[in-house]
Amino acid sequence: MCQSSSLQLNVKEAFTLQAAQESEYYIHLQPHSALLVERKSMYYFRLSGEAVEIALLLAKNKSLAKTAQVLSIMKKEAISAQDLTDQLAAHPLTEAWIHNVPSFVVTGSTQSYLPISCTLQLTNGCNLFCSFCYSSSGRRLKGELKAEDWIAIMHRLAANGINDITLTGGEARLVKGFKEVVTTASSLFSTVNLFSNGLNWKEDEIKLISNLANVSVQISIDGSPKIHDLLRGKEGAFVESINTIEKLSNHGVPTLVAMTVNPNNYQTVAEVIEYCVKAGASGFRAGMTLPLGRAEQLDTLSLSQEQYQDVQAQFFEANQKYQDQIYLQVWDGKNNEGCTEYSTPGYLQWYIRADGLVTPCQIETEALGHILEDSLETLGQPANLQALQQRARTCRCLSKVNFPDEVDLPHSFA
Repeated sequence: MCQSSSLQLNVKEAFTLQAAQESEYYIHLQPHSALLVERKSMYYFRLSGEAVEIALLLAKNKSLAKTAQVLSIMKKEAISAQDLTDQLAAHPLTEAWIHNVPSFVVTGSTQSYLPISCTLQLTNGCNLFCSFCYSSSGRRLKGELKAEDWIAIMHRLAANGINDITLTGGEARLVKGFKEVVTTASSLFSTVNLFSNGLNWKEDEIKLISNLANVSVQISIDGSPKIHDLLRGKEGAFVESINTIEKLSNHGVPTLVAMTVNPNNYQTVAEVIEYCVKAGASGFRAGMTLPLGRAEQLDTLSLSQEQYQDVQAQFFEANQKYQDQIYLQVWDGKNNEGCTEYSTPGYLQWYIRADGLVTPCQIETEALGHILEDSLETLGQPANLQALQQRARTCRCLSKVNFPDEVDLPHSFA
């Protein structure tokens, strides 16, 4: 009935089944099956068509006996309340439904792969000019969307069941009308993630974010003070960004620090983590520098196996020291360039560029279409996604997405 997976878009606290049983879920339909998604963590379970039918019936009538009678009539076979109890008891998550069935909203489409999460690149403009920037941020793209466009787009996304939104750039806060955009996002979506370099934050922006209860902030720190300033091309950038992290944390805003690791800064991971703990950051993650954008011009990006293991060791020691103070996404040793078995670009995630093009992820240049010109159903057509898999240039994760041949949907005629 139920197989678990996780959409790993951002670093979040470890998700347990006990927490899941107390959480809010929705059912997301796809052309071949359905997902049960927990709103806050974005943890999901793949459900069989039969499991979805049982879940929806139970949510409506709150009775195993009545649900068993309905299924008996529909399937023309004897099904008892005990039969349903045995089925639900087969998995810890569904076992909780025996006594406490949550309510479900149904989203998605059986005709197209609509996402459950989207990243909106509000602008490519940036107040930094980092040498390793994968998107070559700095200058705005030709034909960048305006704040009113983004608000209209978010209305469409929310109406179609998208639940999780990330606002990024460039520097997202540089878009004219940023406050209106982030407030709208907070109103429409369960979870809003804001990516920033931590520079030039105003007091009213911090107060606004702190009063939007579902907005978290990710700030980039790329080494010890001297190395960070050198890589970022701005003296004093490290101190200012750390101060922003501390201000956000003091205002109760969940703040994650992200580090891009390369041979120039890999030895400073533990030092950066220590700064994050002192500033009150709630989480820390690190990824390897990608040879994209301006980083294509750099000679040394990849870590040697020895350097990679050094970073692992730093994570291990930091986790032992700070495990009660900060969440650390440790490196698992697979060195798989960021792709996991749960990678779902295009299939459950979309990246909407500042000029409106929709791509499967932030590093892929090939597009599914344009957010203002194409319907969501058209963008998510299986044939469109499969064609993009063939054209993709840089997104390695996209190649790992398999489109099942078998269809297992609820309410299907035999």
